[in-house]
Amino acid sequence: MLQVLGALLFLQAAEEVKPHPCPPPVRIQGALCATYPVWENRAAKSGRKINLNILILPATGPEKEPDPVFYLAGGPGQAATSVAPGIGLLIGKVRAKRDLVFVDQRGTGGSNPLECKLYGDPPDLRLAASELFPASTIARCREELEKKADLHFYTTDLAMDDVDEVRAWLGYSKINLVGGSYGTMAAQVYLRRHESTVRSVVLIGVAPVDELIPLHHAMAGQRAVDSVFAECRADAACHAAYPELEKEFNEVLARVKSGGKVEIHDPRDGSAVTVQPGLPVLAEGIRHYLYSTDGRSLPKMIHQAYQGDLAPLVQMTVNDQISFSRALDYGLLLSVSCSEHVPFIRDDVLKKETAGTFLGEARVRAQQRACRQWVQGEVPPDVHKLVNSSVPVLLLSGERDSVTPPSFGERVAKGLENGKHVIFPHLSHGNFGLCGAQLVTAFVEAGSTDKLDLSCVQATPAPKFEVPTAVR
Repeated sequence: MLQVLGALLFLQAAEEVKPHPCPPPVRIQGALCATYPVWENRAAKSGRKINLNILILPATGPEKEPDPVFYLAGGPGQAATSVAPGIGLLIGKVRAKRDLVFVDQRGTGGSNPLECKLYGDPPDLRLAASELFPASTIARCREELEKKADLHFYTTDLAMDDVDEVRAWLGYSKINLVGGSYGTMAAQVYLRRHESTVRSVVLIGVAPVDELIPLHHAMAGQRAVDSVFAECRADAACHAAYPELEKEFNEVLARVKSGGKVEIHDPRDGSAVTVQPGLPVLAEGIRHYLYSTDGRSLPKMIHQAYQGDLAPLVQMTVNDQISFSRALDYGLLLSVSCSEHVPFIRDDVLKKETAGTFLGEARVRAQQRACRQWVQGEVPPDVHKLVNSSVPVLLLSGERDSVTPPSFGERVAKGLENGKHVIFPHLSHGNFGLCGAQLVTAFVEAGSTDKLDLSCVQATPAPKFEVPTAVR
């Protein structure tokens, strides 16, 4: 809904539009919309200007604090305004005293979006089941996007300088940053470049700035799957239903690698489609599945696949691929990745860090191939230098995170004099529920990690695995 508005704003000439009540289709009570033009080439200050799409949820209470919350979205490629309704509900109590501000990062949403339809429109399910970063799509996408954007200028440092310019334009002296996933990396970059304007920072699913994404996706995915297997073994009903789960998992992967076709259904109309799943896509699908769930269905799906019914696992994977391709502007993902991360991954390090994992080198190799068809923008010399700061920072990690494991948060926390790292048992990538919302609210309210009540964290329940009724 908000991305539709962003697309309409993009069609306008680059011009300043001050905050005003949002027109339809935005239906968030009290929401204000604005646009602010920035130079695409910030250093030259010449050439193309692009509009930044901005959504503001003004403070609702009578006692308004001067420092708002700026939310930095994930991906790279997620539009901040697209998640504003959910974030507004999650940390709604913060809004009682503070404005919530959502700026679509350059290249996303309504800020000159770098949209790539990776699997076509409508999506080709056969392609989605078989390839990561399809070569034909990447080449066509770059050709189309270069008509409206210089892809060299869509890096994190430039985007965070945009955000600081918006901060000043809106009249805020200091701000609180809340970042999720890649947004945590963006928040660290903002903190490094504009520390004097930051009151506090919340990092949810922490990605260190020295992390070469997606180098450790395979490690994180393996760790998450191993954790699910261990929890299943420790659960009497799950272990009774699936006593050889790890063996079955490896057998399923071997079958997919050897080839074979599976019938799934088009999520749009339910029609049957026969696909030949690729092992890298299936492996990524399993890792993605563990982003936002507690893994309760994974043993059942693996067992079904082992018994010959691959359809549920493949259906989940294809739905996941299509969902990600719609939720992210992949042109921005590639511009960031191909400038800041992929070029710095050495082959010897890749082999070492992916050895013994079910995903292996596949995700990195696919992204490397895509980057050979993209552009590499200039990055600052300190792009991979961990941030040192005395600003209060709350870091939240999930024990079973399949993309940003707790070790990432530990790495970042070392340079934060007033940082506190909280790890949620059993949980994954940022899905910390009411407990997480309470911690964020309390932290932003106090501007300090002192006296945070962490009792709800340790009360996080273990997953209740799906097992046949007979073994319960």
